[in-house]
Amino acid sequence: MLQSNSKTSFRYDINALRAIAIIGVVFYHFKFKFFTGGFSGVDVFFVISGYLMSRVVINQIDKGSFSFVNYFEKRLFRIVPALLTLIAIVVTICFFIYLPDDFVINLKNAASSILFLSNIYYWRNPASYFNPSVEENLFLHTWSLSVEWQFYLIYPFILLFLNRVFKKKLIFKTMFIALTVILFAVSIVASIYKSNFSFYMLPTRSWEMLFGGIAFFLESNVRNIKWRKIIALVGYFLIFVGFFTFTELFVWPGYFTLVPVIGTFFVIIANYNDFIIVKLKSFQFVGKISYSLYLWHWPIYAIAQYYGFGTGIIASAVYCVLSLIGGYLSYKYIESIQFERKRTIFASIVILCVGVVSLAHFNVNRLLYDDKTIVIAENAQTKQTPFYIQYGSTCFVSSYKSLDEKECMCFANGKKNILLIGDSHLAQLSQSLRENFARDNINFLQATAPGTLPTVKNYYDKKNNLRELMDYIYKDFIPKNASKIDGVIITANWTRQKEVQQDSILYGIKESIAYLKHYNIPAVVIGQTESYSVSYPTIAARNNQYGVDVKFYLIDYGLQLNSYLKSNLKDIYINVLRNDSVPPLSAKNETYMHDRDHVTKYGADLLIERIIKEPIWRNFVNKVNK
Repeated sequence: MLQSNSKTSFRYDINALRAIAIIGVVFYHFKFKFFTGGFSGVDVFFVISGYLMSRVVINQIDKGSFSFVNYFEKRLFRIVPALLTLIAIVVTICFFIYLPDDFVINLKNAASSILFLSNIYYWRNPASYFNPSVEENLFLHTWSLSVEWQFYLIYPFILLFLNRVFKKKLIFKTMFIALTVILFAVSIVASIYKSNFSFYMLPTRSWEMLFGGIAFFLESNVRNIKWRKIIALVGYFLIFVGFFTFTELFVWPGYFTLVPVIGTFFVIIANYNDFIIVKLKSFQFVGKISYSLYLWHWPIYAIAQYYGFGTGIIASAVYCVLSLIGGYLSYKYIESIQFERKRTIFASIVILCVGVVSLAHFNVNRLLYDDKTIVIAENAQTKQTPFYIQYGSTCFVSSYKSLDEKECMCFANGKKNILLIGDSHLAQLSQSLRENFARDNINFLQATAPGTLPTVKNYYDKKNNLRELMDYIYKDFIPKNASKIDGVIITANWTRQKEVQQDSILYGIKESIAYLKHYNIPAVVIGQTESYSVSYPTIAARNNQYGVDVKFYLIDYGLQLNSYLKSNLKDIYINVLRNDSVPPLSAKNETYMHDRDHVTKYGADLLIERIIKEPIWRNFVNKVNK
């Protein structure tokens, strides 16, 4: 009834799609400059999976030969051995090279990957896929494997149900397409209100795989060779448009996800295999090892980032070579083996999962490190309550609507009122500023939000809820209250604004200072703090354990930008960056930073001590007190 007239010969184009998809994903992860949308390669894989599963299951249903046991075994033998091997090897290596807390976190990630629940685990333990902090998650990439595995298990039952209820081919296909459209609409809505859920979960990703099913229905309908060629070219074009033009700022999945999905759909229905590049041996080779290459590329990258090797051209080229070697070895010696006993695989799953959970529970690799190293490394685990107080409680907000003006923007009669405008790098100084100036007749108002450029105008495409706060402060609050504002302190993590040119950042700061000067409000800019390629407590722990040089991990761009701003904002820019020395540990072995660029409360106190000694600060205070 539902059988397609598709050819059974080898589809070079589909293998080429695999190659294109993995190249996009790898180059995106390795930070190749022009592959800002390479993450959409995962969506290409989803459509391919949906097509192949539809072809297998529907053809067997039509023949009356579908067996869930046989279907499940083939998926099991194809996917699980390579994944288990990867996890076993990576866990063994990292036992010896990862600090205890970091190792335990990755063991939990490994356990969720073994059980094909990592997408659910990452949804329940939210961290955006595009957040730099997830780069050290060794198994982050397995979320897509979990989605596909869940789809593999559920999909046959959906097809069997539809086949039983809708006997006529046209009605079956209509309902299938309707289900795809409904799930696409659900993903659009979910991305707006529950973005983390939408990104990781099967219900909001399944429409992409169902699109592959629609491609199966339509692949035999395009018979004119000229049109097949044109449709294929359009499909490849759409995929590469996504690779080269999309960015992490796009809502995903969303309307733009249709671009790689439809592109892949077009290539599949065209079934055109006569492009020379499609049949190139090197291209087909990458397609063949794409699964193993996908498995190995990310742990190689994550370990390299954990040790601060960065993403320069040479480093990324080395990651590519290592990934190809790992992918090839996995393909040749694991993936290509014809497994026959599912009991062996199930036993391996149980043994590996129990082993991983046991290592995490007993935290075994703590035995490799001395007690002081462990204490230093634990500085990264910032407690929520102290963090909340340090950043100004409710005055560090995620949107303008969250700002409590009665608490954060309240003027104090008889005191000098200083307004704090900035991102987390100013919020982190809030508690220390208030404590240091409690006796100096100074009241601080605070308007701070994460990832915000605290300038009068917007110089980049950030989420509106972040920019709204700055617009309110500059366009509404300051004009209405200028006579009551005695001074303004501005700062941000300027290095995070890499999408903005340095001269634009400088212009934005100057423009903001001139704007405040128009209202006779003195202002000062607290400079860029150090930025490290690895979480600072990890660096300090390695320094204690192995004597590594902390300066190796300093990000050069931070040094360059700080020098540029300092030289161009001489009278208002307070330099706080340390490129020649590192603050010592506190008496309690506290580090001055708790991540790559944010200071602890101890570090904030050190910064304030340094700031108040600067002539620029004293000049600012004198203007405030006039």
